[in-house]
Amino acid sequence: MKTPAFNLSLLKLPVTDVTASANFYREGLGFEQQFVAEEYGWAQFMAGEIPIALYKPGMGGGNRKPGGSVDFHLATAEIEALRDRLKQYDPAIKAEIFKNDDGSETLEFADPDGNEFKIGRITAA
Repeated sequence: MKTPAFNLSLLKLPVTDVTASANFYREGLGFEQQFVAEEYGWAQFMAGEIPIALYKPGMGGGNRKPGGSVDFHLATAEIEALRDRLKQYDPAIKAEIFKNDDGSETLEFADPDGNEFKIGRITAA
């Protein structure tokens, strides 16, 4: 039996304040905001072709607590530009680029709720 094809439908992140977090994801990270519905505890964005939602735990989106590893990694060719954008948005954000043992590089930072991101560098093949 052939394995069915899959596409990424949605990545969800728990946050404490949907409206305040939406500002970080829109202005700090530059994600394209689709909508914010504070009354439903939900906001939705596009990060390139990847749909990302912010949800307030207990309001229908899930119950995971904000903070810690987000359990997925994003990638971009522009990690320096993204780091600089984050630092311009909020100079207190600790966004650093690390060289990993395998030769890859990742930009690492946390959102205002402590959700920890690793964004890898896309390199030309």
